[in-house]
Amino acid sequence: MNRRRWMQGMLGLPLSLLSGCILPPLREVRRSGLVFAPAGAGNTPLMIGGAARKAAALREYQQTFLVSGAMFRFGPKPAHGREWTSRLAQGYATSKRDRRIGYAVKNLATGLYLAEHQADLLMNGCSMPKPALSATLLEARQGRLSTEEYQHIVNVCDRSINASWQAILARLTAADEQAFEAKYHLPDVPLRQNAQSARYYAEFFERCVNYRLNHGCELMLEAMRRNQYGIGHWYLPAEITYLGGKTGNYGEWQHEGLFFYYRGTPYAIVLYTGGRFALDGNYWRIGAMFGGLFREYVA
Repeated sequence: MNRRRWMQGMLGLPLSLLSGCILPPLREVRRSGLVFAPAGAGNTPLMIGGAARKAAALREYQQTFLVSGAMFRFGPKPAHGREWTSRLAQGYATSKRDRRIGYAVKNLATGLYLAEHQADLLMNGCSMPKPALSATLLEARQGRLSTEEYQHIVNVCDRSINASWQAILARLTAADEQAFEAKYHLPDVPLRQNAQSARYYAEFFERCVNYRLNHGCELMLEAMRRNQYGIGHWYLPAEITYLGGKTGNYGEWQHEGLFFYYRGTPYAIVLYTGGRFALDGNYWRIGAMFGGLFREYVA
């Protein structure tokens, strides 16, 4: 059975809607929940973001980015599954109410926050706004960019290239930012002035994973899956293979956000830190916070 006929049977969609879409291998669809995730109790599939939105996003991805000449430079990275030690557990326990940090843990299928601490605290975002600004540009251009512009999106998501960030910023206005945040009911933060919160990125990840953005969802997900930095994934289980996110660091600030599927359900963990929380030999605290939040609220 080919992928389109399998998806047609699972989703009840006509083949015409799926034609022209680049679809992942069947094993990846079944394992990661790219199209559906099993509901918590029972055997009925829970549609993530809606089958029609997913199919439309795949079609757009094929007809724009994949034929643009821009290309990804790295492959996706799974969670590492490193050993969870007593030092990490203790670091998490003593840090999770630190006044220098803000975090949010969200079930992206139900929309429920599983944990939050100072989730609305605005901080200098460092490199964190790059994916959201990329999505803002895609929205402003109705999903159609030049080869150079698509490559800028890839560059800011995988290796956080500042020159590409500046190129994206130069193409956006305050009105573009305000329209994007209002349309998709995102927290009203000065994104172009580089201030965000943990809640902002948890919400942004939710819009992408559930295909709530009109343009660029598949591109943003695939680009963020190729992020080359961060340690938040080090202490998540190795069974997590569909995972993406962004990091930011500058001066006293160290941030990281991840979205991932765990046993068929999508989640986001976002951590913003200031006051040198993760500096002076303490960068390991980022991994401790992600591993601890996962074990306490997700696993």
